[in-house]
Amino acid sequence: MDEETLNRLAVEALIEEAKNGSRRAETMGPSGWVKPKETVNKRFLSSTLRNVILSNKYRHKDNKKTNK
Repeated sequence: MDEETLNRLAVEALIEEAKNGSRRAETMGPSGWVKPKETVNKRFLSSTLRNVILSNKYRHKDNKKTNK
């Protein structure tokens, strides 16, 4: 893509974002201009944390055996 196309796409995205903010502001007032927060995928997060903890426990046990 050339620079002109990228600029045009960026302008279109900004205009669309402004329109969405305007629509939200009509129903929710001035706070409608603030973008809604993205939510965390809690199932993915808890699974990742659980697996990291288990992996760290395994590595910790393994390191104790090799240090003796």
